Amino acid sequence: MKRVIVVILLLLTTFMAKADQLAALTLEQAEKAVTYLKKEAVVVLWCSCCNDDSLRRVTVKEVFMKASMDGKYYSVVLKGRDENGKEIEEYLDLAYVFVKRKSKGHALGKLLKFKCDPCVPPFYWDAPAAG
Repeated sequence: MKRVIVVILLLLTTFMAKADQLAALTLEQAEKAVTYLKKEAVVVLWCSCCNDDSLRRVTVKEVFMKASMDGKYYSVVLKGRDENGKEIEEYLDLAYVFVKRKSKGHALGKLLKFKCDPCVPPFYWDAPAAG
């Protein structure tokens, strides 16, 4: 029974590691991401490694970084409007923020050459988000 519990805990830990890859960033990483995202009109937010997470297109209104309580790490925060017109403010994991390059959506973490696994290859980017 103990082995089953250990295996389950290991699987959950592995999943959680994939689900939170580039949320806590260095100052340099956060600055690079904010600079990049400020040039984007629309992004896709999608935890492609997570079960049952739907792809959301968001019109970008504001992007900024926020320091952690201890000042060691930084988060990138996006304010915008989703496809349904709902205002959002969300802390980002750059492994699951996709931007359009040519006709495909690419993970921002990969484009910035940060170590991450978005769990999907670049995908076809169809209609833009409403906003």
